[in-house]
Amino acid sequence: MKKRVLHVLSSKDIAGAENVAMCVISNLSESFDLAYSSPKGEIERKLFNRGIEYQPIDKLTVRHIRKVIKVWKPDIIHAHDFTATIKCALATFLIPIVSHIHQNPKWIKKINVYSFIFFLTCLRLNKIIVVSPAMKEMMSPFRLFWKKTKVIKNIVDVNWIKEMAAWPAEKNYDVLFLGRLEEVKDPSKFIRIISYIAEKNPKVKAVMVGGGSLENRCKELVNEASLQKNIDMLGYLDNPYPILYNSKILVMTSISEGLPMVVIEALAFGKPVIVSCLEGIESLVDRSCGFICKDESDFIARIHEILNSTSLYENLSNGALIKAKQIIDMNRFKEEFKQVYESV
Repeated sequence: MKKRVLHVLSSKDIAGAENVAMCVISNLSESFDLAYSSPKGEIERKLFNRGIEYQPIDKLTVRHIRKVIKVWKPDIIHAHDFTATIKCALATFLIPIVSHIHQNPKWIKKINVYSFIFFLTCLRLNKIIVVSPAMKEMMSPFRLFWKKTKVIKNIVDVNWIKEMAAWPAEKNYDVLFLGRLEEVKDPSKFIRIISYIAEKNPKVKAVMVGGGSLENRCKELVNEASLQKNIDMLGYLDNPYPILYNSKILVMTSISEGLPMVVIEALAFGKPVIVSCLEGIESLVDRSCGFICKDESDFIARIHEILNSTSLYENLSNGALIKAKQIIDMNRFKEEFKQVYESV
């Protein structure tokens, strides 16, 4: 009889952690019974399209998690990120819990209220997964739990995203921002960068895909800078892959990240990537496939450089495909999660 694994997430939207959870569920279904549980929202349609069993909850509370546990009766709980991990640990004291941390917040590196609460939670956890070696190193207050901490790098289901990218797209773009419009992603920085790019290249076409609390503010910034002809704001899209496939460059201005899925997806499509100087990002991006930038002037210079040189673009595009092949090993990915589930 297959073990039953319940993936619990705090968000009703779709971002990196949600895509990783769906990738795990889709690719381990032959070995385990798996279900996805989160508050109701945009994620429902995505799960339905991928044929993933969904156990909805009204709110991510201890009480509602207990209800799902009572109905679905999992053998293992796979909790994604800090909030879900803490609440799942409070919801059950008998079921093994795997915590999967996708973020790398600044507070995790120091002793404070947040890190103290998570430290206590770790005493209850059976396994902790982080998505990069850098994240494990930065969790210095948690060295006591290193023996049960495992690094499993994010990958993408290339066949699935290529299938989704085959849908028609109305436009081609030079530069793409793909992510939540929240402070941690720094979308206003992206708008400033495109403003400078447009001064030298008035025909540059950029697009921002994603929703969030800063969506209205970003629209105001676009209007204030008179960039309506240069930046299309498409909001949240169920399927952003045709836009990614039909854009030349992915630009990520994030302040912090774990191991960003969107970067791996862009590389799989042969897209050069220009990113902020994030901890651990060098494992994904180097001079063969893109650039890591220290400040806005660096972003501007690199975007100009790529857009104005066909040979550079082709070299980086080829390098991106090579890098993606090095990163994406679905057999290894599946085996690592099998070992985690079997060990708890």
